[in-house]
Amino acid sequence: MIICFLYCILALYVPVNTALHDFHVSRCEINYVTKSGDLQISAHIFIDDLEKTLQLSGQNHLYILTNKESKDADSAILKYIQSKLTIQSGNQILRLKYVGKEASDDNMAVWCYFEVSNVNNIKSLQITNTILLELFGDQKNIIDFTIDNKKKNFTILDTKNNTITFKW
Repeated sequence: MIICFLYCILALYVPVNTALHDFHVSRCEINYVTKSGDLQISAHIFIDDLEKTLQLSGQNHLYILTNKESKDADSAILKYIQSKLTIQSGNQILRLKYVGKEASDDNMAVWCYFEVSNVNNIKSLQITNTILLELFGDQKNIIDFTIDNKKKNFTILDTKNNTITFKW
């Protein structure tokens, strides 16, 4: 009875759309289109975690993907991802161009879309992914790498190993 009462009281103070998650993971899908030389990048990040880490850099009250979303949300996301997701071809660091974002199916995460155009005739990419590592020691960052939509590699990066080189 007491537990039920406490649960009901807690429900009054925790918004219905807020869900706590005990695991810390992001997913990054990278597809290299050989014909056009384009990299298509999709990053899946839990909204609450993204907002927490953006607050560390002074970006408060972004309200990502809500009707109160700040006009600065997209630029804050781009700046953060550009600082945490590095894609390098040879000695050249490729500059991510922000395409947009949308909610995941469960509305707990955001899909952020980026691209890099005209990266022709490459045979390897070095990717460093430190998304949310400053926030969680147990953070895992999944990278799913494809070429022309054919799966080439799936890897999990973390605080000890946050860089991988894909060769084909």
